[in-house]
Amino acid sequence: MCKLIFLNPRPDEASIAAFYDTPGYDPFGSAGDAPHGMAAKLYQRFRPLSIRRKAARVVPGLKPSDRCLDVGCATGEFLLELKRRGFEADGCEPSEKAAKYAREKHGLRVWTGSISAVPAHAGPYKLITLWHVLEHVHKLRETLETARKLLAPRGKIAVAVPNPQSFDAKAYGDQWVAWDTPRHLYHFDPPVMLDLLIRAGFDPRSLGAVAFDAFYHCLLSEQRSATGLLRGAYRGILSYASGVVGGPGSSELFIGINRST
Repeated sequence: MCKLIFLNPRPDEASIAAFYDTPGYDPFGSAGDAPHGMAAKLYQRFRPLSIRRKAARVVPGLKPSDRCLDVGCATGEFLLELKRRGFEADGCEPSEKAAKYAREKHGLRVWTGSISAVPAHAGPYKLITLWHVLEHVHKLRETLETARKLLAPRGKIAVAVPNPQSFDAKAYGDQWVAWDTPRHLYHFDPPVMLDLLIRAGFDPRSLGAVAFDAFYHCLLSEQRSATGLLRGAYRGILSYASGVVGGPGSSELFIGINRST
């Protein structure tokens, strides 16, 4: 039985852009704007640490100057971290505002659009990352297969997605911020994500929780009040602890090795 969770009905590819251009939706501060609200300010404060931690988890096995692609790279901070570590790093980003900022502010090579905007000659890459991207795309299989074609043989893909089986998803129910309808079209139990990677031509494994996402999801799931923030912080600690000890994380990270030779 298929256990993939999907939004139905949902906006088509032509109309979904309007739901990203709404007041209050700018999770990455796309043009360097000041974050609004306590939860957003806390997220921005801890984001550099989170980015360094993410990079540390996905670069093992890479060599200096290996080439990487970040899909949905937003304003390019993860790309900058990869370059700081000695890798070549490109990106693609559907938001023209964010992509332009990454190009003009940071001097990065970023294509505007989905992974299909990346020209075939730009590869092969040794690492392709999708941090909270796959839940947004309409064509799951095609996106993963395109990534595999851009990868070098035995190159790897890293995919992080919200976990609907997490402590915070169950604690908040339909108020869980990571449902994020109608922008999130899919949600993946860990076995489903592993199966998708297998079907797309990867040898997959789970790396467990993306730890700091627990606080982000819990704080943004709360009402905007002092009591809500305290409750969100408490639940964030519990969800973080669940992921640290091997339980379901608020978000989960998966690695797939390209089987192509």
